[in-house]
Parts: sequence; C-alpha cells; structure tokens
Amino acid sequence: MAYLALYRVWRPQTFNEVVGQQQTVTALQNAIREDRLTHAYIFSGPRGTGKTSIAKIVAKAVNCEHPVDAEPCNQCSACTDINNGNFMDVIEIDAASNRGIDEIRDLRERVRVMPAQGKKKVYIIDEVHMLTTEAFNALLKTLEEPPDSVLFILATTEPQKIPSTIISRCQRFNFKRLSSGQIIDRLRDASNSFGITMDDDALILIARRANGGMRDALGMLDQVYSFKESDISKEDVLEVLGLVDDNFVADIFDAVLGKDPETLIDKINLSISQGKESAQLVRECSLYLRDLLLGKLIGSKAEFLMVSEANRERLMQQTQQADKEQILQLLRMTMDLGEKLRFSEGQRFLLEITFLEMIAVFSEGENKPAVSAGSRKKESATIREKQDKIDARDILWNRILAGVKEKKVPTHALLSQGKLLGTKGDTMYIGYTKGYKFHKERMEEKANREILDQVIKEIFNREMEIQFLFLDEKKTNDIVVQKAIEYFGKENIEIND
Repeated sequence: MAYLALYRVWRPQTFNEVVGQQQTVTALQNAIREDRLTHAYIFSGPRGTGKTSIAKIVAKAVNCEHPVDAEPCNQCSACTDINNGNFMDVIEIDAASNRGIDEIRDLRERVRVMPAQGKKKVYIIDEVHMLTTEAFNALLKTLEEPPDSVLFILATTEPQKIPSTIISRCQRFNFKRLSSGQIIDRLRDASNSFGITMDDDALILIARRANGGMRDALGMLDQVYSFKESDISKEDVLEVLGLVDDNFVADIFDAVLGKDPETLIDKINLSISQGKESAQLVRECSLYLRDLLLGKLIGSKAEFLMVSEANRERLMQQTQQADKEQILQLLRMTMDLGEKLRFSEGQRFLLEITFLEMIAVFSEGENKPAVSAGSRKKESATIREKQDKIDARDILWNRILAGVKEKKVPTHALLSQGKLLGTKGDTMYIGYTKGYKFHKERMEEKANREILDQVIKEIFNREMEIQFLFLDEKKTNDIVVQKAIEYFGKENIEIND
C-alpha cells in the first residue's frame, strides 16, 4: 500500500474523533439525529482546524446505511466509498482552481440530478471565497431554490470575502484554533502508533509552531519522522524544519538591546552558515518579539508562542530594557523585512541593515540635551526616522572600514576619509568632501577598488557596484546629495559632473 501522510492517516473519521470544535460537532450531530439539517453551511476558520474533515463526516453521516446516534458506521459501502474518494454523490470542488462562472453553471445543471448512489448529494466547496463575483451570483441562484436532495458545505479561511447574499442563505459555524494541549495529545497518540519516542520539548515546539492547526502539526511530525524514525528530540525538530531555537533568538535580541553590532552580525552570519532561511529567521524573530511584547504588557503569565519555560525569566529581563513603543517598532520592522525578503535576492544585506537599524532604536536619546515633554512628543517621530538611518549606516561603514584595514592599511587610510552615503539596489555610494580629491582618485584605482570589492562581498555575500562621488555645492536636489548633506553639512558639499 502506498504511504499515507500522517495528517491523512489521523484525519478524524467520526464526530467522536474530532479534536476541539465541540460546539460545532454537537450542533451538527443534533441536526442529523433530528433530521434538521439545513441545505447549506459555511465552515469558516484557520487552516488545518478540521473544516473539510468534518464536512466529510457529515457527508458520510447523511448517506450511511447503518448510522448509530448520528455517527457514520465507516463499514457500509457508502462510508467506505466516501473514505476512498469513490462516492459519486460527494463532490469536492477546489474553488481556488475552479473559480469561474462556467464551473458553477455546470454545478447548477448537475444539482438537479437525483443522487446516484446515496440518499443525499453533498457538495463540499473548499476555499469558497476564491470564487469570482459572477460565480458567486450563479451559486446564489442555486442556494435560493435548492433541491431537497442536495447539501452544500462551503469551507473558507476568509469569510469576510464571501458576499453577504451568500452568507445570509447559509448556516455558519466558526472553527477555532486548537490549543497546544489538544495538539500535543494528538501528536503523542500519532507518534506512539508509529513507535516514535519524542521528547516533551519536541512535542511542545511542534504544537507551538502549528499555531492552532492540527494538519500543520501532523505535517511537521511527518517531516521529522521521515528524517529520524525514533527518539526525536527538540534539536531534531529545529534542524529538520529549519527553525531557530528560542535561546538563539534571545541572543540576537540581547545584542540588539545591548547595542552590540559585532555580536549581532556574528549571530546572523552563524544562522546563514547553518543553512537557515532568512525568511524563517525573520518569522522566528517576529514570534519572539510578539512574546516580548506580551511579556511587557501582561507579565510572565502570558501564553508565549515561541519562548520556552526555560527562557521565560530571560525574556522578562529583556522586557525591562525596552518600552512598549520600542518593541512595537521592532515588530513592525521585522514584518516589513519579511515582505521585502519575498521580492529581494540580497537577503543577507537586508537582514544586516534591518537588525543594525534595530540597534539604532535603542541608541535614541543618548547624548542629547534635555527637552520639555511637549517638545519631545512633537519631535520624536522626526528624530527617530533620521537617527535610525544615520546610526545604521555608521555601524555598517565602520564594519567596512575594519574589513579593509585587515587586508591593507594604506587602502584603509584612503577609504576612511570618505563616508558611506547609502545604497540603492545593487549600487553603493561613497562620498568625499572637497579637499579629498586625491583619496577619491586613488580609491578608484584597480588595486584599491578590488580590496574594497572583496570586503563588500564578504559582508553582503554578493557583489555590489561602488560609485565614488566628489561633492560640491552646485547641486543639492539629488537624493544621494541629500544623504551627504546629513553627514557633512550643506556648506561643505560640491558636486563635480
């Protein structure tokens, strides 16, 4: 027999086997028992919480030849055919790939045909919110005058996208995320059935990362089981799933909060060298910041998604080093970074720059004169935006200079008289003020440029074009020049074409 994924093996086959969703299960069982099923239902909720599984149990229950207290027997020909996907009167439609009006018009024609095998014809439309407006209008006509022999179950993760005219003609059940305890119990049963020994920490880690979805949890267990068939530890789960340990992420934010760029960059480099995906690292950091925020607002009694019991005290100590607004700012930065990583090849560069900018968030307020509360409130946003960018560039520039100095001191002497103006795409801009024309021209020579190119590649793990600019006061509208003005002051800037 072909191998079946764990989530398929452990898909509930009766209402009694469903984990969670007890209110929905009880209501459906009562309706089936008392023959009060309506013609259409909407099952809405997060993915992997049992929507299509319960839809199939309902389909079996209404077609079962020997139901017991509204439960399908799973022995008769109708139940076995539905379980095997061979029952003609249970039709599953994926609205994500069959979303047009033609498919729904075809459905309207077939609805009028009496059931061929069972008592009721059941249509299960998954991700129904993906239907086009025209398709929804066509479906509406069917829902307005449904045949008695037809039952519709519309499953969706985004109910807000379903037209109100459809919702008003259906009975709706909202599916909730499962608790970590419910998922852990199910994972333990599944692992025991395969003779798998799992550490409690491994079970907890999978349950937390599943975010309330049983299917995702079983899928992760399946993936780890394929790698290591027994004695699964937390470290095995981290390695196979490409996750980052909460202790490692805590180290990253110790460096951020402690304004330690060297340790921060070392941690990022270590993560990349171990083969961790940049996007995954950012997701883990977002989860950690979420826990940090809850710890700040609620205290140690908060339910954390990532932080383990062993690291609760450490996280609570970190909450003393940041205020709510700073944590929210870091969280926004990681969420923005996650979006940028989806469309960028320079992922290491984006990681480094963003995390260095995080340090700048905590450099705010140092070495500044005292101001009134009213003035501070008025100026805080402007200061934050400007200071973050300058501090991050300074940190990166110092790292570049240190790398060049290691390779050749004379080249460092030439480069250090310039300033990093910024980057745009794959181009880095370095500016020299008047009086340093000699240094600029020597840096443009092949030998010195090659040393700088090597350092840039080591830092960003990719090649970048370097442009050296000599600045003077004739032009001040260019974006690059504006960055130079931030460093040098308008009175010191010239641009030579």
